[in-house]
Amino acid sequence: MSTLSGLILCGGQSKRMGTDKGLILKGKQPWFALMADKLNPFNLQTFISINKTQLEQYQAYFSPASFIIDQHEVEGPLNGLLSAHQLHPETDFIVLACDLINLQPLTITKLIKNYQQFPDYDYYAYHNQQFWEPLCAIYTAKALKNYQYQALSKHSFQALLNQGKTYKLDIQQPESFINHNQPS
Repeated sequence: MSTLSGLILCGGQSKRMGTDKGLILKGKQPWFALMADKLNPFNLQTFISINKTQLEQYQAYFSPASFIIDQHEVEGPLNGLLSAHQLHPETDFIVLACDLINLQPLTITKLIKNYQQFPDYDYYAYHNQQFWEPLCAIYTAKALKNYQYQALSKHSFQALLNQGKTYKLDIQQPESFINHNQPS
């Protein structure tokens, strides 16, 4: 039986922001730690997905055992999920972006409850009438085992969620999905 773990994606290049988003402070806490804390009420083991250039700075806040370094040539945030799956092939992951700092507890609770209540889906994600919200979603180990990323030239969470058997959740708290990916 698969277990559910958290995965905070921080491995991007933050080109629009101009600085590493995961390390931006809100109070005294970096965004990636703030996002990891949002999973604490659910008692999940939580991993932090980073690229190899970020390890030294991130270690100031978390134990090295918590980090998953990008392992694939896949561009974009899907690299973090595939790298986590490679290291933990029996684990289902709730994936959160490090810049969804307005994510509401009820949004996470609803996602996890539907995952528990309807176990026969590949993925669980919110949909905003136009596209999936893939960076607050659950991806199952059984579905990721069958994902043929080597055979594809273009990789995206949208394609993954469209191709799989995805449980669609309606967004009740739109503020949860405000990405902070540009300087204010």
